Amino acid sequence: MRPSFLKLSQPYLAAIVVEATPNACMANIRNAEHEGAQGFMLDMATLPPEHRTPAILEQIIKSTGRPVMPLVYRAGHMPAGIFTEEQRAGEMFKALDAGAAGCDVMGDLYDPSPRELTRNPDAVQKQKKLIEKIHAMGGEVLMSSHMPVSLTAEETLEHMQRMQERGVDIAKIVVTADTEEEFIESQRATVLLKRKLTVPFVHLCNGKFGRLQRFVAPLLGASLTFGIREYNELSLGIQPTVRSARTVLNELTWHMD
Repeated sequence: MRPSFLKLSQPYLAAIVVEATPNACMANIRNAEHEGAQGFMLDMATLPPEHRTPAILEQIIKSTGRPVMPLVYRAGHMPAGIFTEEQRAGEMFKALDAGAAGCDVMGDLYDPSPRELTRNPDAVQKQKKLIEKIHAMGGEVLMSSHMPVSLTAEETLEHMQRMQERGVDIAKIVVTADTEEEFIESQRATVLLKRKLTVPFVHLCNGKFGRLQRFVAPLLGASLTFGIREYNELSLGIQPTVRSARTVLNELTWHMD
């Protein structure tokens, strides 16, 4: 049986693993699990080809009993263009064969598009077939989009509904909140997504108010938030540490009976 993200009690905390060697990945995973991470997103773009073999990926993924999902984004730490779109899908299947819980499918896979969501019918059909194949292998599908702009709550909902229509298990969007107004609108968007979507969702912001939004969104209905074990030369983003995110999720219990 594969570990499952969908069976975790929501909201939960997933750690993003960004390392250059298998041993560093496994150490990161074990340390983050002790600090409260309940699942892991493995950035495969930071691992050189010789460390992305089925045997090594299986060793990394099975170093924990928690669910692990690979990331194979177009933007990353490897030189641009290192993966074709078909190769990107191939890396996902390699990780699935190694025991990954599922795959993070970019919303514009097969058709690089503004706001990382293709509307090309041929590309959408290819995505649906990919999702069906992942499901047939017993894997779960998270579809993601990242963009350096803010969206209204209604724009966010429309974007995520298009993902949902493609048959995904979890929908994810990352936008920007650089002003108080954008931060407030992000809160409205999270609540709207909770009311309207039928699949679990991830709603995150980058920007000036990004860290605050990432702490609050799970309390308003987002199924999870992300953290990193520690900051290093490969991971200097907006994500909070696993320790700080775990503390917030543990202490902000106003939504509980």
